[in-house]
Amino acid sequence: MKKNILYPLVFLLTLEIILRAPFVDSRFFPTPFMIMSNTYFSFLHSNLLAQILSSLSREAIAFLIASPLAMILALICSHYKNLDDLISPLIAFTFPLPKVAVFPLMLLLFGIDSASKIALISIGVFYLMFIHFRLGFMRLKNSIYYDVIRIYPFTSSQYIWSFLFKGSLQEILTGFQVAFNYALTLVVVSEATVSTNGIGHFIWRSWDQYRILDVYSGVLVLCLIGFIQYSFFDLLLTRNRRYT
Repeated sequence: MKKNILYPLVFLLTLEIILRAPFVDSRFFPTPFMIMSNTYFSFLHSNLLAQILSSLSREAIAFLIASPLAMILALICSHYKNLDDLISPLIAFTFPLPKVAVFPLMLLLFGIDSASKIALISIGVFYLMFIHFRLGFMRLKNSIYYDVIRIYPFTSSQYIWSFLFKGSLQEILTGFQVAFNYALTLVVVSEATVSTNGIGHFIWRSWDQYRILDVYSGVLVLCLIGFIQYSFFDLLLTRNRRYT
């Protein structure tokens, strides 16, 4: 634990010393202390916190929409081979498409308000969750445990919850972990174009107004949000591996 804290501190201290050298232009390459100080100031005296909450609310709504759909579709594909043969090729065909490419279509369908941004995030995270959920369910269906389950009189709810969900919890958590961090990319992209709030809008407006330090502060905030999200699911994955 001490090493996990020591290494980043040594890196930041080294970077601080290097960027304070006379040949470094601090307007374009501010030191870590300058970035952290500006971020703290923006939290207190600017609307940075409101921008973060706007972005996180869009991300949360997108997951409330996409995760049940991904879960239900993964369940259907894992139990009905004919439907899986129909749906899986469609997923494989559309998954490589950059989700940013369909954002203009989302703007046409839902307008320039939050609905279009939520739709884009929902589409992006749906694929990642569906692929991981289906992988976990199919692994259990093709395992020796499925033959044991068929012998005992499980109800549908017991089968889904006790066998499928708990048995594939590792894949489910991994799907959420990957999707949450990818959602940040879509949040920034969607807010940087047509938006009046959000962390993506904050970064783009700061660049447009030549507030370089605010750009770094926005990037720092994104790194912290991504780190918290990743670490949260990493903790859940570690606990799950420990008890399985």
